[in-house]
Amino acid sequence: MQHWTVTANRLDDGGVTYLRADRVWTTDLQDAWTCPDKAAAEPLLAWAGEQEHVICDPYLITVEYSAEGISPLKERERIRAEGPDATLRRLGYDVGLANAHRQAG
Repeated sequence: MQHWTVTANRLDDGGVTYLRADRVWTTDLQDAWTCPDKAAAEPLLAWAGEQEHVICDPYLITVEYSAEGISPLKERERIRAEGPDATLRRLGYDVGLANAHRQAG
């Protein structure tokens, strides 16, 4: 079943962040507040829009629950949540080789 949560980027370092139920921002998607109804999520998105002294461009994303926890439904959001190394490993790339290439460039 699809759920919704609020995500944004922190102003201080650009890091991905998610809104918790207590209206505190977290970098851990597993701590994010979720709601099965998009209409019920809209008020928290509106509140997040007023927090642009801490975060920028908040928006709703769709997530689902599985045995592994909360996972974004869209690939873009999976990449944002996992970070580049985990995404590369999941896609079958040799992360050590990718990191060596980044350092050499």
